[in-house]
Amino acid sequence: MRVLVQLLLVLLICLLAYSDASATDGPKCLTRDASDSVEYVAAKAKLSQKELLARLVYAEALSAGFGDDPLVHEAIAWGVMNRVRLADRSESMKRSYGSGIRGVIFKKGQFNPAVSSRSPYSREFLCPKERTLWRMALEAAGKAMAGEKNPLIQTPWEQEKGLSLVVNFYYPKSVQANGSYAPWEGSGGLEFIGDVMIGDKLLPAEHIRFYRLVKPPADLRPAK
Repeated sequence: MRVLVQLLLVLLICLLAYSDASATDGPKCLTRDASDSVEYVAAKAKLSQKELLARLVYAEALSAGFGDDPLVHEAIAWGVMNRVRLADRSESMKRSYGSGIRGVIFKKGQFNPAVSSRSPYSREFLCPKERTLWRMALEAAGKAMAGEKNPLIQTPWEQEKGLSLVVNFYYPKSVQANGSYAPWEGSGGLEFIGDVMIGDKLLPAEHIRFYRLVKPPADLRPAK
């Protein structure tokens, strides 16, 4: 009996190691029929929240034109999780940005470069092939989900509440290539925050432009 238990433990350890290695080396490629939405395919695959966020980060970073920059990966992950955490405390934010990681990612009109079936980057979301970039995305997703040392928590209000109001962002390189700008450029409800320090490195606004809500949501609930 003892030998059998030991063999089972060894098998379990091997399976866990294989699972971790697979997640790091690269996720499973998902296929989409012409009539399927990216959201449907992701839901059918039953992706974990971390993998779902990592896939989004991977595809969005490539669409931004800086897919090999770990700072861009991390910044995107924080931007997404800022929406998730604000929506968890505010019904108005939930209506604007969706509920939970899945709801935020697939909110209509938000992350189209990654999840719109008409975007070429949806293929990157469904099948991340570059292992080095995937590891960046996976690490960025893990950091942002853990929530510690959020570089977008800067103002006294944000520091007191432990929440960031930086919820809007876009990629100048990709937008300018299309000859247009984000619709909230110059909006009275948002303020541009400039370059961002992530750890001890500077992420220039030329890579990602981040915007903070001028006022916190009026219906923000206290932390549980």
